[in-house]
Amino acid sequence: MTGRYKLVAIMVVWTGAAIMGLTVALAAVGWLGLWVAVGAIAGLGTTIVGGWLGQLLFATDYDAMLAARAAEVTGRDKTS
Repeated sequence: MTGRYKLVAIMVVWTGAAIMGLTVALAAVGWLGLWVAVGAIAGLGTTIVGGWLGQLLFATDYDAMLAARAAEVTGRDKTS
């Protein structure tokens, strides 16, 4: 994944996570009638966890990570 497309994927994932967080906060405060602090914490938690998981699932180039790890392993000295 090139740098440009990776940046776009990360921005899309975190924008979606922010929208989910706002939705959870509004639902907690408005529909459920919880305190504003509870809604804010729930929205923030949803944003952080959703963005982190979304970035791991949709914006991480696992092929490049595996290739780098394989290159690192083959570059090591086999004698110890």
